Amino acid sequence: MRFIVALVLSFALVWACAKPLKKYPVPFYLGAIALVALYCWGTSVGVRGDAWSLFQPLMQRCALAFLLFSIVMFVGVLGEKSALRTRLMPIRRQLSILACIFACGHIVFYAASYIPRLTSAFSGNLAFSLGLAALITALMAVLWATSAQRVKHAMNARRWKQVQALAYGFFALIFVHLLGYLIVPAQAGAPEALTTLGFYTLVFGAYAALRLR
Repeated sequence: MRFIVALVLSFALVWACAKPLKKYPVPFYLGAIALVALYCWGTSVGVRGDAWSLFQPLMQRCALAFLLFSIVMFVGVLGEKSALRTRLMPIRRQLSILACIFACGHIVFYAASYIPRLTSAFSGNLAFSLGLAALITALMAVLWATSAQRVKHAMNARRWKQVQALAYGFFALIFVHLLGYLIVPAQAGAPEALTTLGFYTLVFGAYAALRLR
């Protein structure tokens, strides 16, 4: 269900709101920050309800951020004459920034869960998962910072392109991160884990095929 909600919201952003997002991105950024703040507040006070059960996974499970990141990456492998590429390329930077903002909800939730246990966390698979999460967060921070127009204009064009090429590694590491927590319940036959893993595998597989082509 969270994928359906995330798909509807993502479609609205990339299609219905493409022109205002390009022309007036700041209100969208502020709206995204407000939603992340709402999620953090609701989680801290234990909000319940049908509306919350739809909203909460979009942030905690990073569903909305993931779909926006995926759109940003897929735009780069569409054909030059593609109508979809023509429409989305002008807002690729804005979508990337929105995805980073929404991902903060996911990062804050799990950081709050694991930071108090850091002294006993560095062992086995958990140590690998935390290290990988930290690397992904660091890459996201770099890509986020260099998406800002002022930073981009202040950088050498060649260096900026080199930094932005980190997005490929970032996207690949997200898949590894997802496999880390989905593979065990999927192997055990958990329906939700199987469905989620199948969805992510389809997305990453399609992107890999298009990028190689």
